[in-house]
Amino acid sequence: MLTLLRQPRYLGLSALMVVLALVCGAAGTWQIFRFEQKHTANDHLRSDAHDRASPVTAALGPAAAPTSNGQAQKYRVITAAGSFLPTHQTLLRGQSTDGSNIGYYVLTPLRTADGVLLVARGFIVQNNAAAANPPVPAAPAGPVSISARLEPATTARDKFGQLPGSQVDTVNAAEQSARIGAPVWNAYAELLPGQPAGSGLQAIPAPDLSNPAGGAEEPQHLAYVVQWYLFALLALAAPFVMARAELRREGEPDRAGRDEEPRPDQPGQRLTRKQRKASLDDRLAGRA
Repeated sequence: MLTLLRQPRYLGLSALMVVLALVCGAAGTWQIFRFEQKHTANDHLRSDAHDRASPVTAALGPAAAPTSNGQAQKYRVITAAGSFLPTHQTLLRGQSTDGSNIGYYVLTPLRTADGVLLVARGFIVQNNAAAANPPVPAAPAGPVSISARLEPATTARDKFGQLPGSQVDTVNAAEQSARIGAPVWNAYAELLPGQPAGSGLQAIPAPDLSNPAGGAEEPQHLAYVVQWYLFALLALAAPFVMARAELRREGEPDRAGRDEEPRPDQPGQRLTRKQRKASLDDRLAGRA
């Protein structure tokens, strides 16, 4: 087999399979890295979701000089105290709480001593076409204290003024700040159920923490690791398997020829030394 593997065609095949094995091995190693990333992200998000509530300034810093963009504090439960600004209330469109009914998150700014926090007080179903704002229960007047779950804001334009009524496409803290005329935290907070500020609205459900980071789940990454490393082993084994199969095919006619011993009565066939001696012994016995 080694002689066959040293032939140019097998050397070329072997080189190609080594390159393929390296690529598959690199893909498997990358999946290990992705698994570790996903495991760390999921653990962090689950930990934030179950941590004790903390003041919004402890989580994000003051709104005028924030210490976080909200992404690292996603799902963290915070507390805040202040007064709602109903005149700057917007409706975040394209939302759903059950995967079927489409509607809006009612986004009402809460002015605190350290800045303005955008609070999603709850969900309201869209009425027919989204051409006008549906009736929205009013936010409580006067000082309030809330508990809510943080979600990061975005830099995508919210299209306020281009959409019907007070609807927005995204939660853009910078654009909200310009309209309100005060510093706004670069995150928004989903109100937890059972609070007066959410009265008359559907409560926003807690996030699914089975795979909070999204994308492929952790077991899928492990399956990809096994898959890519298996492909690498198959690539390395391919030249040996093909060479062995070729030798087996070439050896089959030789074995068949060795199994059929020529008979003396078949003309044109060369007799072996043993057969010639046996024939001579037979003739001498006949003469005797």
